[in-house]
This record gives sequence, C-alpha cells and structure tokens, in this order.
Amino acid sequence: MLLTSPRCWRAALALCVALPAAAQAAPPATCPPPIALTAAAARDDLELAIRATEAALPNIYWHQTPEAWETAKAQARATIGTRTSEEAFLRTLRVLLYQIGEGHFSVRPSDAVACRYRAALQFPLDVLWRDDGLFVAAGYGDANDIPQGSEILTINGEPHTALLDELYRASPHDGVIRTGVMRDEGARYAAMRWFLRGEERAFHLRIRIPNGSIRDVEVHPVPYVIRPKPPAALSPVAQLQWIDDKTAYLYVPTFSNKRYRAVGANYASTIQAIFDELGARGAERLVLDLRDNGGGSEPNETILFSYLVERPSQKYASVRSRANDLKVTSPSGRVYRHQIYDSDELSTVRKVGADALERLNAPPEGLMTRWSPASPVFTGKLVVLAGGITFSGGAELASLLYASRRGVFVGEEVGGTHAGNTSGYKWELKLPHSGMEIGIPLLKFRFTWPEVQHDHGALPDCKVQPRVGERRQIDDAAYRVALALLAMPWTQPRGVMCPAPAEP
Repeated sequence: MLLTSPRCWRAALALCVALPAAAQAAPPATCPPPIALTAAAARDDLELAIRATEAALPNIYWHQTPEAWETAKAQARATIGTRTSEEAFLRTLRVLLYQIGEGHFSVRPSDAVACRYRAALQFPLDVLWRDDGLFVAAGYGDANDIPQGSEILTINGEPHTALLDELYRASPHDGVIRTGVMRDEGARYAAMRWFLRGEERAFHLRIRIPNGSIRDVEVHPVPYVIRPKPPAALSPVAQLQWIDDKTAYLYVPTFSNKRYRAVGANYASTIQAIFDELGARGAERLVLDLRDNGGGSEPNETILFSYLVERPSQKYASVRSRANDLKVTSPSGRVYRHQIYDSDELSTVRKVGADALERLNAPPEGLMTRWSPASPVFTGKLVVLAGGITFSGGAELASLLYASRRGVFVGEEVGGTHAGNTSGYKWELKLPHSGMEIGIPLLKFRFTWPEVQHDHGALPDCKVQPRVGERRQIDDAAYRVALALLAMPWTQPRGVMCPAPAEP
C-alpha cells in the first residue's frame, strides 16, 4: 500500500511506516482493480499452464525427474482452489513452473499485481547474497542507520539459508544453479519478498555489524518509491580498455543486436574493430568480463569465440523443438495454438521421431562455432570474469571457452547450465482468468561436451564472490585477482594457483 501524503513519508518516515494497516492508504486508483479468482477459474488457469508446458517444452525432464514433476503438480493442485487472489495464484504458479529448472521460462504478473507492487510497502533493506551469508547493502526508513556490510543472521527468526531456499523455489533458474537467483532476484529481494509473502507489518532482525557485535533490531516496511532510481544503463556496446602496453580489459555486457541498434552500433563490426586493435598493438594478456552478459542474439556468442579460439568446432550436439504446430485445450474448452517456425524457417529443420524437429547443420546458424574464419585471433593469456548473471548466450560463450580450456575463470558459477539450455523462441501465453502470462522456451540447445557437474554451470577456477560496496574495476576483488593471474607464469588454465585479491 502507498502512503497518501508524500510529506508524511519524506518528513517522518519512521512514524508513518509504523502506523497500523488500517491507517495506511489503499493502492492508487490508477491500478486495475484486483481480480477475485473463483476456485474454478484458478484451476482452469493452472491446468492450462500445465498442459501448455507439457506440450511445448522439448524435454520437460531435462532437469527434473518425472516423479518430481508429478509431485509438484499434485502439490499445486491440492492448494490452488484456495488461491483466490492474484498474488496467491502467482506464488503457486511460480513455484510449480520454476522448479522445472529452465531459466528461460518466465511467469509474469498481471498488470494489476505489477501496479500494486509499485505501490507496496516493502522490506527496508537492499541486500547482497553470498555463500557465506546475507549482507546489508543499503537501508531505508528506520533501517537507514544499519551499517553497510552488516550480516543479517535472521529475519523474523529465519536464517539466510531458509530465505534463499524460498527465493530459489520461486525464481527462474537453470538446473540447480543458485548464483543467478542470488545476483538477479536477490538484488530485488524487497520486491520478491512482497511477491512471496504479501504485506508485513514489521521485520525482526538479528544482525552482526562490521565490528563483530550482534544486535536485535525491529524495522518497518517502506514505500517502493523511496528507493533511489536505478542508475542509467551503461552502454551495451563492448568496450576495450588498456591496462598497460600489452594487457587489456574487454567488457562485453550483451549479445543483443536490438540493444546495439538502439544506440546506432553494430555488434559484428564492433568486435572486429576491438580485435584489430588488440592485434595491431600486440596484446599478450586479456581480461574478458562477461559478468553482466545475459545473452542476446544468436550467433553473436560464437562470433566472439572465433576471435579467441582459432580452430572451429561443433558446438551443438542438437537443437530440437516439438512439432511445429502446438495446440492445447484448457479444461473450460478454450483452444490455444502456437507455431514455432514460419514457412521460411522450416527449411532449416528436419523431422525426427513422431513429434520433434531438429536443426540442420548448415549455415547461417547450424551447429558449428563458425562457418567463416575470423582474423586476427587473439592467442595470448586469457582470464574470463563470469558469474550468476552470465546467462543464455553469455553462458554459452563461457561454456565454449571452458570446454576448450581457453582461459582461467574467475568469479562464481555461471548462471546457465554447462550442458546447454532451452531458449530461442517462446510461446507467450496469457492465462485468461488471472491475467498472468507464461513464456515457454521452445528450442533445446544441447552442447557437445560433457557436463562438469550435472545441472550446474561452468565453475570458476578461482572463486571470488561480490562484496558489499565494490565498484567494477576500481575496487573489484575479482578484477584484481584476474590481473594477478595474468602476471603469473602458467600455460594451462585448469589447476592454477589462485592469488588472494589485493587490496584496492
């Protein structure tokens, strides 16, 4: 809910948020009115989502067992009749569909739920999730005086491990990878907690402040709108910086052609110019930063790969989908259809089995890392910075380099599984009663190399997780480890001795 008076939350925030629920204002009148779902409507939407998912996913059992899927459906069906608010329905739907382990699957809230989220009172801390704990990045309202970097031991008596388990179950993730959830949904924990639990009156925290002492404090929710606006997005264009005469840092935040076009740039020519410069100056050492790269347009990941590994190879063992014409009928009798490929694209696939299509190994995409040579190819020392946000095409490039033993990996586990992903085209299906929209990925990209660890992503050679207050390059521990590695004598990337990060 939103406080009615801006003066109230600006001048006396701590008092305002402590008011009883009856004294707090309703969501703005501009929000669409809430939908009161009947039990029958909730069941109809749930069963439609299940039927469409089972009909469209190329392999629903890639990251889960048939038994796990049946159990998850039974649990959702047992409670869905009581999920008569949009928020409650959304929680059930997210937990059901995200446990499949396909990180490109999306479950979007209705317009009304999204609007109420923006008007909601939420958890008053921004946090950083790490394997060793949950830490305060910033505080608002009566949590403003909690020191940055304090460790949150419990929230309302629940330890950070239980809170992360809850967040993981209701968030998109590939396989059983948690780093993507920690970096993405974890960075929006206040909003996610509201989606998961609704409004809460107060939060009882046990914290360990940076000097080591433990405190128990009570804090109260704050309006979403008092958080500072996100900083302006950085340029999507890959950027090269020189560290010294022979050492460079290459930041590649996206593979999206759409984002490049939006700023009047071209991805392929940008990458060509960068490697022309590296070649002309005789670069011997390179840091490649993929930590913000969530993918984009095929085959941009392999274009970059071709400038780092001279010999072409087969990347995909297969790219498969279900039959081209998808059709499902809801329990109420509504028919929903979707076509995966248009008539021109059907020439790039062949039928396999009774109900599947498989990509032909022919240009322009096919299954290979490239169809024409790149020049110049950088053959010097390479360190790759990657982590949970490294996903989709970004994770594909990371897996390509990892499987090719090209470069030392620094950071944390990559957000996309090392075996491949289900992505590409999506079936965007709006559920008729709740207004929720599910996005079902339709193409299964299976890589040729074996998994390092089942249902996990490429793992770091030198694990360095983010720290509270770090700024990229300036005082970033992973970046400093990368520079230290480039100064060390090694030829094989696996099994290197990892240096401790130098102080900024």
